[in-house]
Amino acid sequence: MEADSRSGANSVLRDLAPTARLAAIADGGTAACLDTLRPSPHLARYGIAAQDDDGVVTARLRIDGRTWLAAAQDERFLGGSVGAAHGEALRALFERARTERPHGVVLLAASAGVRLHEGNPAELALARALRAFVDLRAAGIATAAVAVGDVFGGTSVLACAADRFAAVPRIRLGLSGPKVVETARGAAELNAGNAADVEAVYGVAQRVAHGFVEGIGDDARAVAHWLAQIGAAISFEDAVAARAAALGCDVASGGRSALPGDWTAEWIAAGLWRHPDTWIVAPFAPQAADAARFCGLDAALLEHVGTAEGPRRLLILEDSPGHEVSRAAEALFQSRYLAHHARVLGVLRARGVRIAGALIGTGHSAAFFANALQADTLGATASARVIAMPPEAIARVTRVDPRSVR
Repeated sequence: MEADSRSGANSVLRDLAPTARLAAIADGGTAACLDTLRPSPHLARYGIAAQDDDGVVTARLRIDGRTWLAAAQDERFLGGSVGAAHGEALRALFERARTERPHGVVLLAASAGVRLHEGNPAELALARALRAFVDLRAAGIATAAVAVGDVFGGTSVLACAADRFAAVPRIRLGLSGPKVVETARGAAELNAGNAADVEAVYGVAQRVAHGFVEGIGDDARAVAHWLAQIGAAISFEDAVAARAAALGCDVASGGRSALPGDWTAEWIAAGLWRHPDTWIVAPFAPQAADAARFCGLDAALLEHVGTAEGPRRLLILEDSPGHEVSRAAEALFQSRYLAHHARVLGVLRARGVRIAGALIGTGHSAAFFANALQADTLGATASARVIAMPPEAIARVTRVDPRSVR
């Protein structure tokens, strides 16, 4: 690529607005906008003015002569948080790509995750976007993400679900942010006000050093060059198997044991049950859903479900205290494990397995987001409840007391 083939070749992407970021990485400095007006209807109650694009811009562009569909998030608007309209725009872009079949789809990510002001509609919209992103990859379209700003929460899971994930310098990446970890565990665990402490856990230098993401320069030329090197997508199952090996999830799923009572199903130690008509994923409760539990479950799913004669249905029983919130979990960048789980469910869909979810207790945060919310259909018992984040953490992150909102 010639340096003068794009108008923003030397632009620092963090200094640009989302539309300009997309133009800067495109051949000729142009990108065809795909947006419609989509201001959030949920923000007026907080006295917040809606933004017409709800914090994300989508476009069709060419990079090194090949067509890409792209989305760029706007961290200037509510931290780039994903509201219902924002998430729907991402889902629509990914589904458009399945029809248009570009060379690839890229997300220029800069987001605090699900918009807590909007709660369940926002989480559902981003979960549908994640599912569409995974199914797009299963359809053979290359997927990539570049973190051009801080990336947290469900957006970090979405970015980790891409085949390739790079990050520019001087940003932070994680699932639960520093304030959330400190609220849950105390400042002795992680001091959200100590820049060095936060950098040691979430800093991109640490993520790159551990091989969790690829490092990339913060300019349009570097990002465009990195994207131009991405070739055609390999088999999705092969890609998921390679990711499992990289995460240490390619372990045997464990032995079988009899279930108590009159249950006659086969039980895989990782928490997968086989009823004559349906495979069943056991609830995570009472323990938090951590990397080890996802690894064991995903190995069992890939080994057993949809691979031989037997039931082609999977039922996910959802009841969980949520994902692990700790310094150790964030140092491991557990978003990668949740993203892998969503991709494993995508493999099962590609194998023809019908997936249903049943919320029988608590659907909590990212554990729910990457698990039962990825199902084809979802039902709930009358006593079930959904928790995006504990109220005290919501108040600290948004600076809005939930009790003051009616």
